[in-house]
Amino acid sequence: MAYLYQRRVAFADTDAAGVVHFSRLLCYVEEAEHALLAELKIPLMGDDKDGGGWPRVHIDCDYFAPLRPADEVEVILISEKVGRSSVNWNFNILCDGQDVAKGSVKTVRVNAAGRPTEISDDWRKLLKGV
Repeated sequence: MAYLYQRRVAFADTDAAGVVHFSRLLCYVEEAEHALLAELKIPLMGDDKDGGGWPRVHIDCDYFAPLRPADEVEVILISEKVGRSSVNWNFNILCDGQDVAKGSVKTVRVNAAGRPTEISDDWRKLLKGV
């Protein structure tokens, strides 16, 4: 199953050429991940027990087409692998059915000290369903 996140490109996301700066596309992926975690009721910044988070430890991205202000964007997220403390996400960013960017992001569940911590079985089941 894939998770679909939609948004409109804001003018503030563009560079001097009037197209979305490449780094902003990765922010769209992060927004999609945060929206998904909220839907699954998995805390973004940890819970009362550990106060941790989900930092990115690896990103790979290929870019295919530009985006401009007011374009409607779809971000599709799929959990490729859910490990003991990490999640590998595949993503595809589309506009009008055309590939804009594709790639992967690896996030690691960490505690307040920034050390990897095990993803609970309940969360693992939820994340594997995406």
